[in-house]
Amino acid sequence: MPFTIVSQGTQIQPATAINLIVPLPSGCDYFKTYNLTQLATTQSTGRNVMGEWFGGGLTAVNDGIDYFKSNSSSNAMNVSTFAQQSVNGFTYVNSFPAPQAALTGTTITQATNAVASVTNTYSNGDQVVIYNAVGMQQISGMTFTISSVSGSGFTLLGLNSSGFATAATSFMVRRVALYTPVEPSYLYVTGISQATQGVVTVSQQHNYQVGQAVEFTIPGSFGMVQLNNYYLPQNKPPIITAVTAYTFTINVNTSGFTAFAFPASASSPTAQLFATVAPAGQQATYNPITGIQTGYNFQYVPFRTGIFVPYMMVSAGAQSPGGSAGDTIVWQAYKMETGTINSPVPS
Repeated sequence: MPFTIVSQGTQIQPATAINLIVPLPSGCDYFKTYNLTQLATTQSTGRNVMGEWFGGGLTAVNDGIDYFKSNSSSNAMNVSTFAQQSVNGFTYVNSFPAPQAALTGTTITQATNAVASVTNTYSNGDQVVIYNAVGMQQISGMTFTISSVSGSGFTLLGLNSSGFATAATSFMVRRVALYTPVEPSYLYVTGISQATQGVVTVSQQHNYQVGQAVEFTIPGSFGMVQLNNYYLPQNKPPIITAVTAYTFTINVNTSGFTAFAFPASASSPTAQLFATVAPAGQQATYNPITGIQTGYNFQYVPFRTGIFVPYMMVSAGAQSPGGSAGDTIVWQAYKMETGTINSPVPS
């Protein structure tokens, strides 16, 4: 056989489908996925049921061979590439890249979800660092998850800049590695509500979980200093009670605390230290494919390594190899066998 399976597994997509990160310590020359859920049904045009990736530079980044159902009344198959279908495919990562070249942007709006204008080739879900933000210096140096990406800009769903004094009139931005060396990572806090159970907004999509303990560092320039290094009675840290992509709720009554607000741009950098949140306990169970952590043990150190290199990122989506909510995805990784092939000896 020219190939040997070195790793395989099955993953069921959660209610909100996520990109699957498949650790491949031995590397990979060929990678394949099957969507068992969609194989068993007839689906509308574009539903991916099988995907293939080839190493050695044969498959471009975020691409691969796309096998998909043709229409809702037939199991007929089509074959194309993910790039030709304008959807995300496979990305093989064998090192953590350095930050990409800086881009110069023109504006960042004052809006509930700030919108940045910059000519770019980014993708939804990328992580970027924004700095030198003229008029919004208080966010300079923060990392954001971007969405609604076009060639001319993107949205910062984790930033409500409507209360800022002015819009940004220029800024610099760099795309950085999607996955951090340490997980669960600390996060930049962009908002905290005054409520019976405070709702915390962060600048990046997070993988914090219900039941997780967290600790805040809130500089005086941000207000709500009562939450700085806050511990509940019996010396217990705040606990997360609910989560969304950019927010989580904590079991702390913040209704009587001073309001959380960014310092003015003119105060940076002298008054700005950033408001951050970090885990206050270590997870007992971690799924490196989904990045989901459960069963925290608060008696141990909070962090573990987040580096799994090389790995394959299997993009989520109805037409992508990672599938959508509830789909069962089987993946297989292969290595090419080495050695000499013996030819028959002529008689």
